[in-house]
This record gives sequence, structure tokens and C-alpha cells, in this order.
Amino acid sequence: MGFKSGLVRCFFLSLIILSVGCAELRGLREEKILMTQRIEELESENIDLDSKYAVSESEKARLLQEKNRLERARQSMEGRLRGTGVSVKIKEGHISVVLPSSILFNSGQTKLKKQATSSLSKVCKVLKKDFPNDTIRIEGHTDSDPIKRTKQVYKTNWELSAKRATTVLHYLIDNCHLDPKKLYLAGFGKYQPVASNKDKSSKKKNRRVEIVVLTD
Repeated sequence: MGFKSGLVRCFFLSLIILSVGCAELRGLREEKILMTQRIEELESENIDLDSKYAVSESEKARLLQEKNRLERARQSMEGRLRGTGVSVKIKEGHISVVLPSSILFNSGQTKLKKQATSSLSKVCKVLKKDFPNDTIRIEGHTDSDPIKRTKQVYKTNWELSAKRATTVLHYLIDNCHLDPKKLYLAGFGKYQPVASNKDKSSKKKNRRVEIVVLTD
């Protein structure tokens, strides 16, 4: 009986060991499957990252090319407008022709000075040559001083800036024959200053009309 009992114990022990071994083997197989899946996921993520990085580099190159193009256009325009009192800058990714109010209007007025037409005429020629089909926004800007002498006509700087932009818009249509369907205006009043408004020189910079070319 002892011998048989020992065999039985060995048999069951072998079964237990075999069962444990099979369980461990299944566990290892499952871990291998999970690891393989994770490796595949990581490889896929890596491919996606490489793709996104390539797109990012391509976008950087495109943006740099566009920046260089705008700067060349700005320099060309500014060179041709030299001597008019007008400057050209890049604003929010667009060409903007800046006309100080001092060359366009008398203080608090919205009627163009006689000498203003000379500068505007040259601006028109450049716009028609360089941007014949682009939409153009004419912006009026003022300093922060409240309206005093013409308070009965212009309640705030908003009205004054909008009226000045309108005056320039009509000149572009009536004298330069730009397409009115491609033009619109905005009066920003004192709310988009380019200088501090703390002194006369700064306030003078803020009083301006900008002609912004909205290229596609």
C-alpha cells in the first residue's frame, strides 16, 4: 500500500506541476501577445509622429517662404513710395500701407488736404499694379484724446476714424477706380494704438489710416 500510495502521490504531484507549468506557459504566451501588440502600437505611433514631424517641417518651410515673400513685397512697395510720407509694414501676415493723418487731414477734419492726393495717387498706382484682384481693408485710427472742437459732428474717436477711412475709400474708388466690391472699411478709434499716447510724438503715430491688402 505504501508503494501504491507513493505512486498516487507522485502522479498527482506531476499533474499539479504540469498544470502549473501549463498555466505559466499560457501566461507567458499571453504576455508575449500583449508585448507584440504594444510593440506594434508603438511602431504605429512612431510612424504617426514621423509623419507629423514631416508635416511640421514642411509647414515651417512654407511659413518662412511666405514671410520672405511678404518682406520682399514690403521693401519693394516702400521703395516706390519713398518721399510720400507713407510707410509699409507687415501686419498680421498682410501688407499694410500706413498713411499718417498729418499728410491726409487737418486736425479733427475728414476732408483730404490738397497735398494728400499726391501721396494717395502713388499708393493707388502701386496697389493696382501689385494687387489688382485682392481685397483691401481701409482702417481709420486715432489717438486717445477725446473729441473737442468737432464734438457736435463726431461723438467719439470711433466716428472720426470711420469717417476718415471712408474718405480714403471713396478716393480709391473715385480717383483710382479700384473695384468697390473688393474694398471695405473699419473704424478702430483709439483702440489699436501703435504707440503709448503719452506724448505728442506717440499720439501723432497713432493718428493714421492703414490700407491693408488681404491677400489669399
